[in-house]
Amino acid sequence: MRPEKGGPAVELPRVEFKVLGPLAAHADGRALPLGGPKQRTLLAMLLVHAGTPVSADRLSDAVWGAAPPASAQANVRSYVAVLRRVLNPASGEDRLSLGHGGYRLQLRPGELDLHRFDELAARGRAALAAGEHRAAAQDLQEALGLWRGGPYEGVVHHDALHIEAARLEEARLAALEDYAEARLALGEPRELTGLLCTEVARHPLRESLWARLMVAQYRWHGPGDALKSYARARAVLRDELGLEPGPELRRLHRAVLARDPALGAPPDPAPPVNAGIVWQSRSQLPADETDFVGRDRVLARARGLLDPPPGTPFRTGSPCAVPVVVLTGLPGVGKTTLATRLAHRLRDSFPDGRLFLHLDGARGPHRDAGAILADLLLGLGVSGSSIPETTEDRAAMFRSLLSGRKVLVLLDDARDEAQIRPLLPGTPGSAALVTSRARLTGLTGAELIDIDPFDDTESQDLLQRIVGPRRLAAEPAETERILASCAGLPLALRVTAARLANRPHWRIRRLADRLADERTLLEELTVGDLAVRTSVAASYHGLAPDAARAFRAVGMLPSPEFPGWALAALLDAPDTDDATDVLLDANLLQVEGVDVQGQPRFRMHDLLHVYAAERALAEEPETGRRAAVARLLDGWLTRVRAAGHQLIRGGTGDQLPQSEGDLVGWLEGERTNLVTAAEFAAESGYCTHAAALASAMEDVCHVRNWWDEWEHVARAALACAEAGGDAVATAVAQGSLARVSAVRGRVDDALPRYATAIGQLDELGEDHHAARLRIHRSIAVADRGMADLAHDDAASAAAVMSRLGDEHGRVTALRSLAFALVCQGRGAEAVATLAPALETAERLRHPLALADILQLLAWAELSAGRTDRAAGHLDRALALFRKVRHRPGEAYALMTLGRAHAEHGPGPAAAARALGPLRAAAALFTELGERRGAAFTDYWLGRAHTALGDLGAAADHFTRALAGFRGLRMPYWAGLAQRELGGPAPRA
Repeated sequence: MRPEKGGPAVELPRVEFKVLGPLAAHADGRALPLGGPKQRTLLAMLLVHAGTPVSADRLSDAVWGAAPPASAQANVRSYVAVLRRVLNPASGEDRLSLGHGGYRLQLRPGELDLHRFDELAARGRAALAAGEHRAAAQDLQEALGLWRGGPYEGVVHHDALHIEAARLEEARLAALEDYAEARLALGEPRELTGLLCTEVARHPLRESLWARLMVAQYRWHGPGDALKSYARARAVLRDELGLEPGPELRRLHRAVLARDPALGAPPDPAPPVNAGIVWQSRSQLPADETDFVGRDRVLARARGLLDPPPGTPFRTGSPCAVPVVVLTGLPGVGKTTLATRLAHRLRDSFPDGRLFLHLDGARGPHRDAGAILADLLLGLGVSGSSIPETTEDRAAMFRSLLSGRKVLVLLDDARDEAQIRPLLPGTPGSAALVTSRARLTGLTGAELIDIDPFDDTESQDLLQRIVGPRRLAAEPAETERILASCAGLPLALRVTAARLANRPHWRIRRLADRLADERTLLEELTVGDLAVRTSVAASYHGLAPDAARAFRAVGMLPSPEFPGWALAALLDAPDTDDATDVLLDANLLQVEGVDVQGQPRFRMHDLLHVYAAERALAEEPETGRRAAVARLLDGWLTRVRAAGHQLIRGGTGDQLPQSEGDLVGWLEGERTNLVTAAEFAAESGYCTHAAALASAMEDVCHVRNWWDEWEHVARAALACAEAGGDAVATAVAQGSLARVSAVRGRVDDALPRYATAIGQLDELGEDHHAARLRIHRSIAVADRGMADLAHDDAASAAAVMSRLGDEHGRVTALRSLAFALVCQGRGAEAVATLAPALETAERLRHPLALADILQLLAWAELSAGRTDRAAGHLDRALALFRKVRHRPGEAYALMTLGRAHAEHGPGPAAAARALGPLRAAAALFTELGERRGAAFTDYWLGRAHTALGDLGAAADHFTRALAGFRGLRMPYWAGLAQRELGGPAPRA
């Protein structure tokens, strides 16, 4: 209660907070949404200090540790605001408030399970001290029954919470040891053995647990098991700590060896809980699939863990540890089918029974372990009246029934760790095999095995088993389309195969066509009670609201593989770690890797991505979707602009978020995604973004020789601009297509596009765009017999760039003008024209423009016979091209360097020096598919071989050069190659 100003006190509605296991809160019988891991960590910290203020700095330390993000304080306020909405639903309440000193969480008596645990444990300990063993056992058992897992399970533990969690675990162990003392005093060792075996596996260095286990084993089975436990405890202590067991454990060891009567059980022990039960071997497994394929490595690994060969060391360090294997994977990946196959194969290893429990973790109502145990015990022959009341007692009865037997327990579709812990066997000989969509990383001692989708061979094999190889072989291409649509998901493959098998009159192509439309794909992947959508939906509907929103956001992405920042952009959130952690744990998302800048990349399975897109369309309002996608495209645009700025103009890359690392490598890594983003923008009607992305990528594509990608992006931008009636964007896209056609050697295709685009831009008064296209056209036609047009274009563009104050544009225009002058035979004028361009490029520190100028300056100096100057320019140019990793530029510089060596002086020595750089250039041009550079290199290699007297090799190179120049419509250079082969000299 708290007093209201001017009014009566307001009573806080009751909320049950649970920290002895996964953090949870319930009100009015329903679970409250507590958000993702970071928000839950913040709540945990408030619960640790309930009733006292906690500063924002302490909360930040608890959530992020020593490295909080810059937005930590803002994030703390955001998390608190969400929690207040959850915990303070009624007006006037102040359960979570901000006051002097920080944030305060108010609790009523009995609302926190930890307080109830402390009360019960203290009462049980007092009863034990008074010799009231039955009352002590009941109180301590009730206290331990409050535990559903590790303290604050699923919450990130930094220093403060780590210390608190360790304190609580110590309190639990102390209560457990007191409980064991009470049960031993009551003469009930059998019920303790399995429980203590589990605990020593989790805490193998705790000698007091080993001691109680040894006493329980001695009183139940005699000295054999107790001595084995001592040997294992001694080995663990020596291996881990380099110490012998302590005095208590050594005394107990001597007492067991001597069969000390003091170790005997009290007279008249209580009857065992399973008295009268006659065990019968049974198999409850579903039928094995007759068309099972693949999974050989997983089967072998899991079998080796569940039924290790004799002599295999205990994996957990405990002689009574029970092997537990968890098969985890995305919905429909075949976990149950695989587990069933494995369990059938292990029938000889577990002759006393193979039990099967379907837990409905992802679908139906969440069944607690107590109800499941009741059904299980009834199935094992325990009468209803004999089934204990509490979950703890039911679990103890189940473990006692399995004790001394070899039973495999298959727990299918587990929801979480808390659901299955009471269902695990407690003594060696038995084992547990678990399937779950969740990763269950909190299940101590369990071995986690990720089940991946089928590879191509396994997918093909499954289809052939069900449909028949002859039918598939008759339509191989259509079969490949079906396999691609199913994306290796066994459930999808089984549905598809069943549909084909049930429709023998269908051609494979008919179903392949139906699966090709993503809008109806999930509808097609349904047959009988098998449905991909149903399987995926069960996982989706089990997500918390924030994680479900993140799942839908991934559906808005054009590709199922994406960088982590893309999800943050869609959600308009600075930090999406909590949401991605939930999706990863639910196997709805996988980490694909880390990019060159250390940022995570994720992937969602193709069919899950289709479902996510469906949910986004159905549940997210259109305005929200369009705003989210616009933020995503803005993110791509910002990044590619910044990376291009650094690559082409020598920028620092500060504009690129998280720009540390290799920008060129980042561009290469995002190459496909950049194209996908631009095409997606165009197809989705974001024409402004499509045009901006195409413009930003044009120079990047040119520098990186991404010609196919360039053409795809330009065509997408053109289609969107034409559809939207944007004349300027249409002309710019036409110009970009003209440029890519020219660099690919298709000048005849480029010229009409250039003419149309430049004409439209002139009419629209877009001088800057028109000047830029004139520069590119000048470069494209200068050495193809159109030097005069090239000269006029470049001179006009230089004047416009000067008038508009675009210094970088003026540098490129002057370079184009100089190239035209070289092609006109006016080398001295070209050198003079390049002088101001060189000065400006040096001042602007634009490495690529500077390298281009130096390379062209060297070419002009060579034409004037100044080879020494040319060589100096080329050394600088080559270093710059390599610095920015512009491989076409590097190849041209090497080619020009080879020419410089060849023309440095007559005779074979100079020619021999030319071969190295020319051959290196030839290899690069071949790799890049650069036909123009390859033709030039062949020409100069022919000249070098002629000087060396190798006329056969020279003729081969001149012949290739001639073919290349003719194909590129370069008549002047074709004439030079023809003359070297003995034909007429070209006209200048």
